[in-house]
Amino acid sequence: MSRLAPRAVIGSIILLLVGPLLVLPVQAFADEWRAPNLVPQRFGLRGVERVLNDGLLPEAVANSAVVALTAALIGVLVAWPAARSLSQLDAPRTVWLVAILPLLLPPLVIGEGLRVWFIRLGLADSLVGLVLAHLVFVVPYCVLVLTPGFTPELRNREAAAMMLSGDARQRLRSVTLPGMRRQVALALALGFTISWAQYGTSLGVGGGVPMLPLLFVPFVRADPQVAAVLDLIVIAPPLLALAISQHRSGVDPPAL
Repeated sequence: MSRLAPRAVIGSIILLLVGPLLVLPVQAFADEWRAPNLVPQRFGLRGVERVLNDGLLPEAVANSAVVALTAALIGVLVAWPAARSLSQLDAPRTVWLVAILPLLLPPLVIGEGLRVWFIRLGLADSLVGLVLAHLVFVVPYCVLVLTPGFTPELRNREAAAMMLSGDARQRLRSVTLPGMRRQVALALALGFTISWAQYGTSLGVGGGVPMLPLLFVPFVRADPQVAAVLDLIVIAPPLLALAISQHRSGVDPPAL
């Protein structure tokens, strides 16, 4: 009984999270699905054809991929020293609040605020501006993921390696990065996911640049079938990134 209860709770959580996603493949191929019917009246490829014939789709996917990959890589590099410092300090709550403040504010508000400055700096409606805007959200997430990895045990191993060899690069390759591989893999995957699906800042800073989230939102009410097809395109790369990060980092699911 004691083992059954946690399984039931975890199963309920998984159902709540995965359940809505299971509707998307059905919606994507439902040419006709009128309420209150539980199953579509007619299946077809109208939504897929509509998406594939959209001339902006290839450019939007390419722009989103470039921005997300760049933001994830830069986000980890920027968050690395911040996470190391926070792990070694008994940081007060105000420091942590400042570090994660962008996560507490609506992305659209931040995007519009950044746009005012980016227009003056010549960065609005550009891929560079989008990367910088997405970093506002990517970096805090990377800091939260990387900080727990800088444990006292890792710092002790680094100190021992420093005594054996003063080569900082060798110490980084042989001690620090292997010890942080799980956190780095997860930070990269999470950073990519946050940037890839970022709507508010993409609209505020790069409204003139085709991006996948901007292409998807108008169809949510206008054409649910097309929206479902675009939804599948949106969620596929983040799921792949998370799967790769789990495989590369060697993270095993907990036993129930």
